[in-house]
Amino acid sequence: MMPTSRSLPRNVSFYDATHLDVALGGFVQNGSITETNILDILGMLLVIEEGPIRVQERMSGHIVSRTGMPLQTGVYDIYCDCMCYIPPIYSLVHLLILPASIQVSNEPWIPRLVSDEISGRESSFRDGIRDRDRKCVISGTSIPEIHIQTNNWTTFEAAHIFPPEHEQLWIQYNYGRRITDMDDAIESSKINSPQNGFLLMSDVQIMFNAYLISVNPDDGYKVVVFDTDIYG
Repeated sequence: MMPTSRSLPRNVSFYDATHLDVALGGFVQNGSITETNILDILGMLLVIEEGPIRVQERMSGHIVSRTGMPLQTGVYDIYCDCMCYIPPIYSLVHLLILPASIQVSNEPWIPRLVSDEISGRESSFRDGIRDRDRKCVISGTSIPEIHIQTNNWTTFEAAHIFPPEHEQLWIQYNYGRRITDMDDAIESSKINSPQNGFLLMSDVQIMFNAYLISVNPDDGYKVVVFDTDIYG
């Protein structure tokens, strides 16, 4: 069996302009990622000695700016030049423009695990999500009322946004402070609050857990699919 290559379908890739043969990353652009979005993404993904960066499409020379225009597919080079001060020589002040180092952040990503086992404390999470959402909140697919009445949730899953298998990180960063629907006496971390989840179709949940679908709360809760968008 051949290993899965997530890079194969990518139609956007970006490179350090000083190393044009090694891609820093890329993704599938289905039309929803704007130029502003990619600049925000690169701001989180890259570690740069000096800023700001300039992102330029290699073939057209187009420079990405903070606009709502969809990012065009293609190869993008990232430039980051810094002004470096050189001690005065012969009473002159010298400034040199040198390329700065660009690296991908080594902050570990948090893998999500799909588990069919529901513990006691997670059952209230699941039931609260079902009662509140009653549809897949990403695809918009509603559950027939007769299925709700007969407790038939076969193709729908209550998914955690922050994965419960990394509860210690949740506690470390005190994300429970954002939860308002659980009292402190019942559960100290509050990770199983319905506010940390939503209802998804089973196959959409798989894509969400694989980081192939995202929801951006800083951009009107925009849904972005980083894969072939079979649902439109």
